[in-house]
Amino acid sequence: MIIFKGNDKFAYRDPACYYHNGVYYLFFTYSEKDSGYMYMRVGMSTSTDLKTWSEIRVLTKKELTLNFCSPGNVIEYNGEFILCVTSYPMPYTFDEWWCGDETARVFIMRTKDFETFSEPEVISAKGDIPIEKLGRMIDPYIIKKDEEFYLFFKQDGVSFSKSKDLKNWEYVSRADCGENVCVIEREDGYFLLNSPDTGISFKKSKDLVVWEDAGYTALNQENWDWAERRLSAGFAMEAPEGFPYKYILFFHGSRNVYPETHGNSTLAAAFTDDFETFYYDI
Repeated sequence: MIIFKGNDKFAYRDPACYYHNGVYYLFFTYSEKDSGYMYMRVGMSTSTDLKTWSEIRVLTKKELTLNFCSPGNVIEYNGEFILCVTSYPMPYTFDEWWCGDETARVFIMRTKDFETFSEPEVISAKGDIPIEKLGRMIDPYIIKKDEEFYLFFKQDGVSFSKSKDLKNWEYVSRADCGENVCVIEREDGYFLLNSPDTGISFKKSKDLVVWEDAGYTALNQENWDWAERRLSAGFAMEAPEGFPYKYILFFHGSRNVYPETHGNSTLAAAFTDDFETFYYDI
């Protein structure tokens, strides 16, 4: 099911969704080609039925040296909703360099009502280390386990840190993995989605630290011209009560258009009960 169709100027990538009080809040990368440069911003749209979506609202500034994008997920903490995002600086034309530079970092934004959002706050993901020495990191995702938060981010495969307050972080470990990590809890432990070159790979874990492979899907990519180059950035969420399927899977597909980090990308959704059989309409 297509949500937003990309074109030569605008692309829609890296979805993350949160369901609250009967509303789906969909966050994503809103990518724009403009005068030879590629601007990334965090976009948001809402729906009550996954079929009709509100006009896109852009939450961050059009600024090449930051290029906030790639929302990971939303968690609730201390009366606020916390959205984690990436900075993806692209100060050069995309003909010179096609992706974010080494200053990319991970951030959080705060809201109480999904109307007003705070300015992004950088996450010191490795503890007491200067921000400039953290190294390139993108694609954050936060999950709570017991009394601690675990932060996943793309660096050396996937790296993970933990915190009790979302402010003071301790680096834990890393694992071989693709990008755009999403982690959900299931009856048998934790289930992780990530993006290899194309498609969505799965891993499973009992403790959020040791992960083993658990399958792969390319969905219906071979039949979708809008995903001819790459299908990526799978984000899964448990569907609300009464929904016809157990899980909703958001993702994007890109065309054979340079650079792939724009790719005329299209946002879409699929539905599943088991991450083995998928459906494309409701």
